[in-house]
Amino acid sequence: MTFKFKKTFLATSLAAAFLVSCGGDDGDTYYVGGEEKGDQPIIEMPVVDQIVTSSGYVIPADAYFVDAPDGEGSDITSAIQIALFDIIDAGKINATLVLPRGEFLVNDTILIDSAVGFTLTGYGISETKLNFSDSVGDDGLRFEGGTNITVRDLSVYEAPKNAIKVTNSNGVHMAYTGTIWEGELNDQNGAYGLYPLQSRNILMEYNYARGSADAGVYVGQSRDIVVRHNIAKENVAGIEIENSFNADVYNNFAVGNTGGILVFDLPGLDQAYGGNIRLFNNEIYANNAENFAGGGAVGIVPPGTGALIFSASHVEMFNNDMKENDSNGISIASYLLADDDVATYVIGDGSGRYEATIANGWSPLVKNINIHHNTFARNGANPRGPVIGGTPTLPAFDQIVGGYTLMKVEVFPNVLYGGVGELLSNANQLSAWDGIVSQSAKDDGVDHSPYDAADQICIGMNVNANNISDPNPTNYLAYENVNVGVVYGTNPANHDWSDGEPDTQLLAERLDDKSRTLQSCTTPLARLPAATVVINGITYGCNGDDLTKDACSL
Repeated sequence: MTFKFKKTFLATSLAAAFLVSCGGDDGDTYYVGGEEKGDQPIIEMPVVDQIVTSSGYVIPADAYFVDAPDGEGSDITSAIQIALFDIIDAGKINATLVLPRGEFLVNDTILIDSAVGFTLTGYGISETKLNFSDSVGDDGLRFEGGTNITVRDLSVYEAPKNAIKVTNSNGVHMAYTGTIWEGELNDQNGAYGLYPLQSRNILMEYNYARGSADAGVYVGQSRDIVVRHNIAKENVAGIEIENSFNADVYNNFAVGNTGGILVFDLPGLDQAYGGNIRLFNNEIYANNAENFAGGGAVGIVPPGTGALIFSASHVEMFNNDMKENDSNGISIASYLLADDDVATYVIGDGSGRYEATIANGWSPLVKNINIHHNTFARNGANPRGPVIGGTPTLPAFDQIVGGYTLMKVEVFPNVLYGGVGELLSNANQLSAWDGIVSQSAKDDGVDHSPYDAADQICIGMNVNANNISDPNPTNYLAYENVNVGVVYGTNPANHDWSDGEPDTQLLAERLDDKSRTLQSCTTPLARLPAATVVINGITYGCNGDDLTKDACSL
């Protein structure tokens, strides 16, 4: 097929001509050319072959290709490693390596070390499949220490541990990539699907993750992150941001996980804490899988959790659609609800169980959490799950469920706040910890003193959607009370401290009642700034290529 260009139309037509297919399946060859007809002025162009993946990515003409001489189903481990030796070990930059179309076996971890401007691509998320089920390595693909790395248009199946891991890199782009463990959901599946760690400038978009026994789409101990347009299905945690700064998570679909979207700050990590995390415009539906984690912090996530903010501060969650999550839409909990032995956190002589990590800035508290303009429908019908806590002084999750049931609340609260960390802080029982906190952490606002106006957990302007668009009127009656719940009231004066421990209060109010007072802040929290990701000189996110998009406008 050829195209003719008049001079007057060249500027507007040239880009389009490169994207016109001559037919066939995704990934076919594309042609551009010209021929003279009559005396019409034309631009002569040579015929150029172009290969385009199913996502529309045009493979560069100087790309390297991995051959599979034994055909589909064969082992291409050596072929990939040889190609990487010719590219990475030879010091070539801005190179593209193309994996073949079809499903192939890989028997060991594919390691890419210190790559610069490197793109690893297949022909499409459903067209290039790498099966690691017999691999002797832990990870499927692992990148270490790179700059401006792209992984796209391929899928990794059955990795023994992690599917695609990237560490210590600046500029990470994962797009149109799948990480999949098929079959039954169990703890024998690998832990993480898409797994950038200790990196910066991370863009994860249009990916699919299924079956992870920890998190499907995960970013940990990193900065400057955009996670958008991904599907996380049937993982323990669908999408997780952990101990990270400046992350925007939007336009994602989390369905069928144990917990849809998680924000964690966990103790003992090199990057001790995070902040400035925004979750918005996500669809978080029916995350009701039983918890099949093999271990780790996600083992505490109750089935039926839409979103969980755990021991993390400076989080804003808005304009999300939360439907049919069995336990609740959003849970907000300090680490104290999981580990209640507060007296041993900090001893003062360095021997406290969390003393070193608290000195580095980790805090078990949750502060500055702004939950607004979210929509809730048919959540809380069957709350259940593993124990959070484990002693009578701080209740187990099942005890919390039972308490709300005795209150004759029709359904479990759609937004549940633990409150115990704020209560102990307001009672001045944790402020002595501030003496060991590093100055840099104090500069980031880390402290354990009574909560001021900027530290509040604010829940307001959310929507009860049961009475708006539910096609079954009996559902509205069953879910009439869409509640905000608080396990521990945060005012020390309202508690009985006679045995040295605060009593559980289990407060609840209608989420959509404008006259309510529970977690309704009279002083609005400041909106958090958008995250900015820069890769190869291009700015992504709400400060970049999505600046005018609806998701970024609220």
